[in-house]
Amino acid sequence: MPDKKLKQDKLNVTKAFLELEEITEWFESGEADLDAGLKKYERAMELAEALRVRLEEAENKITEIQKKHSA
Repeated sequence: MPDKKLKQDKLNVTKAFLELEEITEWFESGEADLDAGLKKYERAMELAEALRVRLEEAENKITEIQKKHSA
């Protein structure tokens, strides 16, 4: 599990979703390693925030395109 901050311009949405899904599956498996769980939780929060920001950027871009072509 990489221990780096996500850069928005380098975010691969598909890979980020897959990693988030893997973390979710790990938690659902019932493993009880507290330290690993904390690290995975922190990573999941980083991924979720990066994906939220990326989605917001995409929504803004769509709005710009719609305004440009509806004039």
